[in-house]
Amino acid sequence: MAIVIGHRGARALAAENTLEAIRVAAKCKADLVEVDVRLSKDGNLVLMHDETVDRTTNGKGKVEDLFLAELQSEEVVGKDKRVPTLRDAAELTKELKLGMVVEMKEEGLEELVAEVLEGSNAMVTSFYHSSLLEVKEISNLKTGIIISSLPVRPVELAMWARADAIFPKRTNPRLFQEAHRCGIEVYPWTINSVDEASWLFRLGSDGVVTDNPCLIRGVANQPVKDTSRSNCDYYPCHHFEGQDCTHCFCPLYPCRDPDLGKFVITKRGKRVWTCIDCRLVHRPIVSEYLSQHPEATASDLKSLVNNEIK
Repeated sequence: MAIVIGHRGARALAAENTLEAIRVAAKCKADLVEVDVRLSKDGNLVLMHDETVDRTTNGKGKVEDLFLAELQSEEVVGKDKRVPTLRDAAELTKELKLGMVVEMKEEGLEELVAEVLEGSNAMVTSFYHSSLLEVKEISNLKTGIIISSLPVRPVELAMWARADAIFPKRTNPRLFQEAHRCGIEVYPWTINSVDEASWLFRLGSDGVVTDNPCLIRGVANQPVKDTSRSNCDYYPCHHFEGQDCTHCFCPLYPCRDPDLGKFVITKRGKRVWTCIDCRLVHRPIVSEYLSQHPEATASDLKSLVNNEIK
């Protein structure tokens, strides 16, 4: 069963980064809740995504310039009328039997976060990968790198940081394969569509981060559908003659090889790569080679086919 992580608690259903949002996520049967932490002027870790309180409270100013008492006097938009501390959230998740994903929004929070989360069911994440390495060096907490683009070698980044997971905004089939070979979990964000979540689970996603855990919980509970040749009814692979449909979700996508596909413009004006007519990965010899060499490139496979023809 795939993991459902409530984003900022359950952002679509309650005021983000509040205790109420955490309670709502628990009612949705989320497995974990994700929260953001920053440091107040007097050294308290508080739940807040932005640098300022302007968007989510009736107050104004940077979190780092406000004392905890000032932060908690402002009315957060939603039912919970104060900005919680990380310790408040940790105690509540323990009470609700929820895991927690804590994103450090700033550098320099490593020791404070590790101290609060010591012994809890929590994972620390950040865009600051060197900070995650430091968390690993001072604690036994699980960690996860966050990436918004798809770097050339995302798994190497995670391994450098000694991270247990990758939280990518963009994914491709190869990311899941390479990460899992190295024992690293993958949790894409922020997934608010049942169709997109279902597709990611078919690719091998360990779970997803979502604003609406109630919406995604249902599809996450479903067993991943078999995509073998005899049971492939949702992907337009066309069943080319002699093909072996073991790679309906091509591990090379998007290869951007002009011999195998092309860019097209969708009805909404978006430029996307399509390889709907590519027969390369459906050839039995290629399918077998890919199963043994998942790191193979499009050039490798084209050479394999050319040598077979010769």
